[in-house]
Amino acid sequence: MNTTLNISFISLAAIMMLLFLIALLRMGYNSGFLWKRSSDKSLNDMKNALDESAIVAFTDTKGTITYVNKKFIEISKYDQKELIGQNHRILNSGTHSKDFFNNLWDTIRKGETWRGEICNKTKDGQYYWVDTTIVPFLDKKGKPYQYVSIRTDISDRKKTEYQLIKALKELKDIQFALDQSSIIAFTDKKGIITSVNEKFCEISGFSREELIGADHRIVNSGYHSKDFFRDLWKTIGNGIVWKGEICNKAKSGHYYWVDTTIVPFVNKDKKPYQYLAIRNDITEKKKTEEALHKQDKLAVIGQLSAGVAHEIRNPLTLIKGYAEFLLLDEENQEREEFLHIILEEIERVNLIVEEFLVLARPKAIELKEKNIIPIIKNVLSYLEFEAKKRKVRLVFHHEESIIQIECDENRLKQVFINFIKNGMEAMPNGGDLTIHTNIIDNNLQISIQDSGIGMSAEVLSKLGEPFYTTKKNGNGLGLMVSFKIIESHHGKVFIESEMNKGTTFNIVLPVNIA
Repeated sequence: MNTTLNISFISLAAIMMLLFLIALLRMGYNSGFLWKRSSDKSLNDMKNALDESAIVAFTDTKGTITYVNKKFIEISKYDQKELIGQNHRILNSGTHSKDFFNNLWDTIRKGETWRGEICNKTKDGQYYWVDTTIVPFLDKKGKPYQYVSIRTDISDRKKTEYQLIKALKELKDIQFALDQSSIIAFTDKKGIITSVNEKFCEISGFSREELIGADHRIVNSGYHSKDFFRDLWKTIGNGIVWKGEICNKAKSGHYYWVDTTIVPFVNKDKKPYQYLAIRNDITEKKKTEEALHKQDKLAVIGQLSAGVAHEIRNPLTLIKGYAEFLLLDEENQEREEFLHIILEEIERVNLIVEEFLVLARPKAIELKEKNIIPIIKNVLSYLEFEAKKRKVRLVFHHEESIIQIECDENRLKQVFINFIKNGMEAMPNGGDLTIHTNIIDNNLQISIQDSGIGMSAEVLSKLGEPFYTTKKNGNGLGLMVSFKIIESHHGKVFIESEMNKGTTFNIVLPVNIA
């Protein structure tokens, strides 16, 4: 802005001096005035000042150059002889259109002053920019008889402007690229969100209005510990870039993973005044990693299961036999109770052995077309007695009476029993356990929803892993086997849960459409 003001001031000063000089010259010639030395000196001083401050040229009404000063010669790199008698096309750089020059000539031919910026070309082919004012000199009839053009070199300013425009374009291109590929958010030093891009809104499910003014707790999934976020804030609070993977929760309640880089913007005191978070969605990558992790575990378990099962079963059979034999002759009540405990523990270990054997020698799935509704009713009938003992009410909602699917009925019953028992155990004080069926895009979704204690995101992420369980006497193999059975039916399982509000096991299976 200061450069522009200086240029304008110089141009205006130059014009005033030139007009004053012309006026003096006219006055001198018209009156036959004999110039004194002091007047000559003043005129020379003004001419020199004008030559030092501006690029000056006179042309006739046809645009033919009649006079140029030293600065014109210096900047154009033509000598005076090469310029006098030519017109300004000798300097044409080809930057401006014909309409540009037509407008210029229309203006000055009407006796009006023209102002603008022109890109010219020197004799050796270099380009330079001049801030230009062209003043028509008018005769008594108000018609131009010659023109004076006063120019100021603004090449450095135009170069700076070009570099700034180029930098801004590059910045805009970078921003566009980031917006297309990444999830972007700015926060102030307290973590309050000040700006988000469209991808942030898309993945989180929140609108821009809901996000601006909130902090990132709005997408907190509960997966990470307080120490995790304490370490994050300690890092960026010291002006250091933080990188890591974060599990967030969308407005709809589903979880997603983002690879995150948080960059602190620091002031002159090296204190952060805002933060830029750049995230990339890695949910599918995390799912693949989890699947591979489970496959690795399953491969190891598959190799060990048969041997371990047989090694355990043989001594268990002997122990059970001896315990039952002792129980026949036992009259001591206390020892009898201990023997019953031993037998119960043997039975529990036997169940584990059975599950190992299922993993070691999985039965072939025999898919047959079945109506799923009576299968679910049969399972609920089987579990009704246990539900009453636990003060759990089993509720089955289904709009259709016939939903045909390809399934192995016994294996599917095993899954339903497992999931429903899990739901009942999650409600120590009883409550409603509801089963819903819905047809969504040629798929059957069976939702088994309890109103129990719920699970954290971290627990949810580990469900189905071998030996991971939240039960006191569980081993985690039951859920893993259930997931594999659903996969063998070309289906999938996804679980939704919220602490102290309950858990929903969702089973999705393809439907046979007649």
